[in-house]
Amino acid sequence: MKYQAFVKDIMNSEVKTVDIDDPVSKAATMMRQFRIGSVLVMGGKHIKGIVTAEDIVYKYVAEKRGEKVSEIMTRDPISIEPSKKLEEAARIMTEKKIKKLPVVEGGRLVGILTASDIVKVEPALHDVLLEQLKITSPGAPEPPRGSQMSQCEVCGNYSDEVEEVDGVWTCNECEGLTKQR
Repeated sequence: MKYQAFVKDIMNSEVKTVDIDDPVSKAATMMRQFRIGSVLVMGGKHIKGIVTAEDIVYKYVAEKRGEKVSEIMTRDPISIEPSKKLEEAARIMTEKKIKKLPVVEGGRLVGILTASDIVKVEPALHDVLLEQLKITSPGAPEPPRGSQMSQCEVCGNYSDEVEEVDGVWTCNECEGLTKQR
């Protein structure tokens, strides 16, 4: 039996939002404070757009566009329902070349799903499958060393290049952070 992961199982329900009239600096400050790559832009109770770190760098800083989030946001972002399968979310992200999907149920914002969320889950599903194969096939050869992905203890992301630095398993991106501590 194949395990079916759903958006509701993986999404983050604590979504950070800004108002459509808020300054870009507020969005940037929130992203830094919560170490996230985007905030949703609300107009009342409805999603009006999404502002990503890339929007701030490319539009606000590089192009010197506007002072309000409404002037740099991506309008009417593509969304998904919490009851949809994770595979569908991944397909949408791939086809539309996006990394974040607001999760909406009955017209109400209930969460957000990111490409990082999917990456965190898929290696775990892979490990479960490998364990299941070992149980059903005693004596099966172990997968080659280095083919497994491991979780970074700093950011929580999975990587195939995790190293121990001062007793902490870190990915390449977080290695410098660990050395600075």
